[in-house]
Amino acid sequence: IAITASVHHVFNGVKQNGAFPMDRYWLNSFSCAIFSRRIAQQISYGNVEEAYIVGLLHNLGKLLLWKNFPKEYSNILPLIEAQTDECNAEKEQIGINHCEAGSWLIKHWKMNSFMADAVLYHHEPLGRIKNGFPLVKITYLAHKLSKIQSTEEQDSLLAMGHDLLQLDRKQMLAIIGGAQEEIDHIAASLELTIKKPASPDEPETAALDKHSLHLVTKVQNNSHLAFFLEELLRADGKSSILQATEQALYVLLEIDTILFFLHNPDDKTLIGCTSPQNRFHELIQDLILPVEATTNLAWAISKQEIISIHKQTAGNDLSLAEIQLFDLIGEEGMVLVPMIAKDIPVGVIVLGLKECRLKDDARMLRLMANQTAHSLNLIDIRARQAKIIQAERLAATSLAAAKIAHEVNNPLAIIKNYFKIFELKFTNSSTLKEDLKILNDELDRISNIVQQLNNFAPTESKEQVKIDLNSLLADVAKILSKSILYNSKIAIHFIPDLDLPALVASADDIKQIIINIIKNGAEAIHEGGNIYLEAHRKEATNGQASDLRQLQQGQIEIIIRDDGPGIAEEIAANLFDPFISTKEGTGNSGLGLSIVQNIVAKLNGTITCKSSKEQGTSFTIVLPIDGQSAP
Repeated sequence: IAITASVHHVFNGVKQNGAFPMDRYWLNSFSCAIFSRRIAQQISYGNVEEAYIVGLLHNLGKLLLWKNFPKEYSNILPLIEAQTDECNAEKEQIGINHCEAGSWLIKHWKMNSFMADAVLYHHEPLGRIKNGFPLVKITYLAHKLSKIQSTEEQDSLLAMGHDLLQLDRKQMLAIIGGAQEEIDHIAASLELTIKKPASPDEPETAALDKHSLHLVTKVQNNSHLAFFLEELLRADGKSSILQATEQALYVLLEIDTILFFLHNPDDKTLIGCTSPQNRFHELIQDLILPVEATTNLAWAISKQEIISIHKQTAGNDLSLAEIQLFDLIGEEGMVLVPMIAKDIPVGVIVLGLKECRLKDDARMLRLMANQTAHSLNLIDIRARQAKIIQAERLAATSLAAAKIAHEVNNPLAIIKNYFKIFELKFTNSSTLKEDLKILNDELDRISNIVQQLNNFAPTESKEQVKIDLNSLLADVAKILSKSILYNSKIAIHFIPDLDLPALVASADDIKQIIINIIKNGAEAIHEGGNIYLEAHRKEATNGQASDLRQLQQGQIEIIIRDDGPGIAEEIAANLFDPFISTKEGTGNSGLGLSIVQNIVAKLNGTITCKSSKEQGTSFTIVLPIDGQSAP
């Protein structure tokens, strides 16, 4: 994106003047790029696309000189046509040649030095190039191949290919063969009509210059779109997709006032959002509109049409939400672009403009909006599939757990009864009593594991009541300090929040969540440390609330953290999966956190974990204040 922005800046400086042979410039650039890629493939160069890019940009210095020194460069053009050394002519007229200018621009874009060198040296004598690194040789040879005019020149270049890169005749002919067809194919795919003049003396006309400017626009826009699509492919979440779209809109259309309203099909709303880097990010987080509302936003997504609005001409026809949006963006014009993925409404892009006219940009806007929509829809599909898989895994595990618990409990109870009988029969043997006690303790441990399996199995919904969470958490902390943490070097610290509202939930469920997590933490820091327990009200944002009701009611956040050694990365990735234990070698079942997640999900909440060696482990549970368990 940064590179194409700079190219955009350079291209915009090319004035509408018939002197500069723009059609020949692009012909030479495409040819050099294609020959560079073909050479790189033949020699198995490590970065073929790098070679292609350098070939495409090798003469970019000419545009830079033409933009900044149009009068001086106009004097140079006749000398170039007369086959005069163009680098010397540029040096004499301007003080810098196009190789030096292009190399400076490459470095300015922070591309690597070998790419800059390839641009700098592509007009150097052959003897000097022989001692260079491969990319310089590739670009040099490609530049020469792009200018082939006769069979004699081709024979000379076959020898040059061998001298520079040890390419034999067969390889060189493979490089040359079909290259022109590839150049024509790329030009056609970009809707470019590149023509060679009939002779070096053929004059450039105003019509040709108009065509040249059309080439600039086409190449520029297609370059931007290619980078935009690559950014979308690399995006790993909603924020990065939105950021890529914002950057592309700015680079392509110079629009920097951009908002998104994403469609929530569950409660039929449009929810405002942007990337974190957007200056409106904090302001738009809690903006929600019903899809059924009589607003242009709702109309754009329902009718799948681009809508342009001008603040003054729209007047009283604007809804209150639209008036507020105009006040927010501070522009006179607003364009609403629907985001559609295979007829699925994904959202609307809101663009703030000084005017509301799109000129010729509507087609590109729709293309970008729909590509963004496909990427966002794919992220959503993956998230939904992950939830389904997790739910199915939990359901299967729950059924298996219930069956195992039932089957094990019966023989376990019989064995424990027989141990009681043995204890009564052999009361005089202290050694045997000690052995029986050890065995009985192990049976108790098995019983505890079975109880965990029972807890994991599906249970009836528990009654939800208003809970004084401060009081409940204080009681849990007190109980744990006198039981699990008793005689340990672990201190538990409860931090109450006096403004904490009542939480509607099952007290038993909340206790089980807290005890399981603290027990886990205590076992992780058995040599000593601190566990902190706190809760506070949290205003729900669009990214956290599962529906409109939660956004209005707010949420409560419970945080349990310790200063222990953290959780290993390989375990943290699957922390809430059944039978994954953070305590290897302890015989632990690995069901505790799966049970916790199961309960949190039933309470319509979320649980997340952050862990590092430096800061320990922190669990965050977010629950809706008014309860409403998930079905």
